[in-house]
Amino acid sequence: MIHVSAPGKLMIAGEWAVLEPGNPSIVAAVNKRVHCKILESKEIEIELKDFSVKSSAVFKNNNLEFTTKLTEEEKKKLIFTKAAIETTFRYLGKCKSFKITTRGENTTIKGKKIGFGSSAASTVAIIASLLAFNNHDIKSRQGKDLIYKLASIAHYNSQGKMGSSFDIAASTYGGIFSYTRFDPVWLEEKIQENKTQGIMKKDWPGFHVEELKIPEDLFLIVAWTEEEASTTEMIKKMNDFLKRDAVLYCTIYDKIANNVYEIIDAWNDEENDRILELIRKNVLILRELTNKSKIDIETRELRKLAEISEKYGGAGKLSGAGGGDCGIAISFNNETMKKIAEALKKEGFILIDATIDKEGVRIER
Repeated sequence: MIHVSAPGKLMIAGEWAVLEPGNPSIVAAVNKRVHCKILESKEIEIELKDFSVKSSAVFKNNNLEFTTKLTEEEKKKLIFTKAAIETTFRYLGKCKSFKITTRGENTTIKGKKIGFGSSAASTVAIIASLLAFNNHDIKSRQGKDLIYKLASIAHYNSQGKMGSSFDIAASTYGGIFSYTRFDPVWLEEKIQENKTQGIMKKDWPGFHVEELKIPEDLFLIVAWTEEEASTTEMIKKMNDFLKRDAVLYCTIYDKIANNVYEIIDAWNDEENDRILELIRKNVLILRELTNKSKIDIETRELRKLAEISEKYGGAGKLSGAGGGDCGIAISFNNETMKKIAEALKKEGFILIDATIDKEGVRIER
């Protein structure tokens, strides 16, 4: 048996603008992992423990076909798993039959997803386990680049060709890093050519990951708003905003991108006060995007989190697409962070026991 796990994600800075090629973001992996166990079997068997879904399947004509009768809801829950297996099979050409089981590590509360990118982590873990099961390296940078590419294609297609794949990068590489997405137009052209192996061997235009040092005095709080958000639906609304006012859309995105470049410089120079100042500026730009786009990106609860964090000397913001899910608070002073945590709890926020995960996808012993 092979046991693989992949961490969840948080966005430190660069939300929304990262969707446009060339715009940077700062991404962190968090220790909310999705686990995947795989062993040889007479037929393909799949079990998603978090969703209580089991099915058998066959791989036929480059597609995974379920042989178990499934409800529409069960099929929906298997979308990312199906895409991960199909994409990997097409790359490998053939694969031994297997039984695969996945489970999340505290990625839900009260039956609701917290917003740590569990679908991305699951996609990465499944693909890495299949590669390891077929004797492929998944530990080296080259091996992780392959996992990232396969998982990006699978996740991208599952989401209706939307998203930046920053969550895939977090689950693959781990730690904190600057990230720029691939050119989606180029990728779509290559996918249409139906040559998965060829795409894996190429450098992807625009794609860039560069590790950032994790400051020893960095303190992070993750607070859940108890609201679930659909990133896919929000991206659709943002595309409508782009059609309505492309100039304003680009102006705000440029502000976000330029702010991230400044944060990266401050991060590399270990200018902690400057980092907090710039993250607060990021909050104001995202607030402008919320107001101009008429999309509920920074919800009332997320704004309250930002205001409380700043009041006590830290910086707080939404993380990811917004609309609910999780927000984060950052400080470089432990006493400051204790005050923020206490104030957030008094306001009814649920604080999540999450820390930066230095490792990406890995084989568990």
